[in-house]
Amino acid sequence: MLPTEGEGSVYFKYITFLTHGPEGAMWKLAAAVLALALLLALAGGSPPQPTGAVEALQLPVVNLSELRMVTGWSAVPTALFYYAAADAAPAVAANVQVAGVDEEDYVKFDGERLYVAYRGYVYVVGPDLSVEKRLPCPSSLVCYVFAWGNSVLAYSPTEAGTVLYLYGPWGRAVYNYSGYPVSTRMRDGVVYIVAMGGVEAEINGAAVKEAPLLSLGDPPATLIVAAVDMRTGRFNAAAYVSSAVSHVYMRGNRLYIAAPLSPYDLAYEATKAVWERLPPEMRAVLDMENVYTFYKTVRGLLEWRGGEYLSYLNKANTTTATKIYVFETEGVEARLKAVFIVPGRVLDQFAVEELGDRLVVATTAAPVKFELLRPPPADPFPSVIKREGLPTQIPPPSPPPVLYAAEGEPTNAVYLYTPDGTLVVKAEGLASGERIYAARLVGSTLYLVTFRQADPLFAVDLSRGEPRVLGYLKTPGFSEYLHPVAPGKLLGVGVYGDGVKIALFDVSNPAAPREVSNITVPHSYTPIIFDHHAFAYSQGVAVVPIRLQWRQCAVLAVEVGDGLTARTLEGVCADRAFFKDGRIHLVGRGRVWLYDATFNKVGEVGLS
Repeated sequence: MLPTEGEGSVYFKYITFLTHGPEGAMWKLAAAVLALALLLALAGGSPPQPTGAVEALQLPVVNLSELRMVTGWSAVPTALFYYAAADAAPAVAANVQVAGVDEEDYVKFDGERLYVAYRGYVYVVGPDLSVEKRLPCPSSLVCYVFAWGNSVLAYSPTEAGTVLYLYGPWGRAVYNYSGYPVSTRMRDGVVYIVAMGGVEAEINGAAVKEAPLLSLGDPPATLIVAAVDMRTGRFNAAAYVSSAVSHVYMRGNRLYIAAPLSPYDLAYEATKAVWERLPPEMRAVLDMENVYTFYKTVRGLLEWRGGEYLSYLNKANTTTATKIYVFETEGVEARLKAVFIVPGRVLDQFAVEELGDRLVVATTAAPVKFELLRPPPADPFPSVIKREGLPTQIPPPSPPPVLYAAEGEPTNAVYLYTPDGTLVVKAEGLASGERIYAARLVGSTLYLVTFRQADPLFAVDLSRGEPRVLGYLKTPGFSEYLHPVAPGKLLGVGVYGDGVKIALFDVSNPAAPREVSNITVPHSYTPIIFDHHAFAYSQGVAVVPIRLQWRQCAVLAVEVGDGLTARTLEGVCADRAFFKDGRIHLVGRGRVWLYDATFNKVGEVGLS
């Protein structure tokens, strides 16, 4: 039977997770191998239970052993660890999205000292560029760092899962858990880790036997939201059945997690939409209590009458969609308060923002057509047996069909929600045939960059009632990152041909934005395209790292005024910059450079 409103549904597939190490290397963690995740720690006592944070929403609970057997997916086993305590005052990453909320990165700066993760160590670099400490990382490949007072947290994804080292006056505490971190935030000394893993989950060395169901991706996975207080060493964690997380956003005590819907989640929503049209014999087969019971029963229907069933689904006018999970945090407690679906996918980190008491979400949506794919047999060769004394070939068994959601022409939209997921207003149908490459909320105006053949910069007014497009500009190239640099001015960094383009936009009249200046660097790229931490701006100067052919490097110090002028620091392979009291620290590839306000070099040190 069809569930009543609010009983079931949710989520998507994922697992090509990009992480960047100290040198910006990208590590693809395969979906099928995604293990489960989670930080564990404690100061004695029993491990926390992962299900208590969601009782108010009355989510269905799934047995993870059954889920593993039904879906055929497993995970990497986990290990053990313990806890410690901390002090006060934060170090922060370069160019965070929300002031006061730190983000995962390999470099942090507290105004005096740099904390740089490089080749297996966190180097604490003092104001005079001396290396004051060298703290081991869990891995020499990828290491992220957080610092708060006298405490330093270094953590790494490894083949076996995630390992954390927490350093403080007491020494080192080691945390060990299965799964891989997707994104992390720190507020007031508490680090919130959003991690993904397989369907075998452990927290504090104890197996998680059941978990609330948020969604069912392909492959299925578990979402773990963990928190560790660097001031006290307190730890808490909760596990959910889910799949791919695409973006994480935090402001104040609210933590938002976005996850695109998988083909099975989309089919579940489409089936609810066409339920009354389905033949009675199909409805008798399907268990619509939640997406997991749907998954278990729809597979037989796909084998039996898959083509006919999909013909009904394709009348539901389904589009790609994303689930938003809203957590309220208090210390190490992260309580799930709301779950809701947004049409389309979030394609840019800055496409999710809060404006007052509203959540702004800009998405790219595409119509979906459901199809069945039949994968080849795992063993393509027939078996040979003897039957009545004669050799007989038996063809290999055919694997079950796989549900696939083919996507059509995209379009874009802007939605405003209350924190509990109630839709307030929307503007749909923006830039049909294109997708969002960059977004930035400045005041009550949302700027969007879409792209196909030119770079349309849209200005969308969110100040009153329904969002409305004030104006747009088309210009060659496209921006992957937007940054407000002065009242009425916006800087865009992106691609033009085979090189980098830096463009200054005059948006003093949002109804008629215009490009007033640009700098292009042929045959190059910039890490800003995939990592906003690589960009830095202060008092009219933007720092843009450039990678050239033949592994050459440079840094552009771009002065922003009525136009753009640039000074090139050749041979400087930095991808992070920090401004403080007329001095600029550049960091990259195991080196730290110190410059004065006019970019004359004061000093340099290598980390080894």
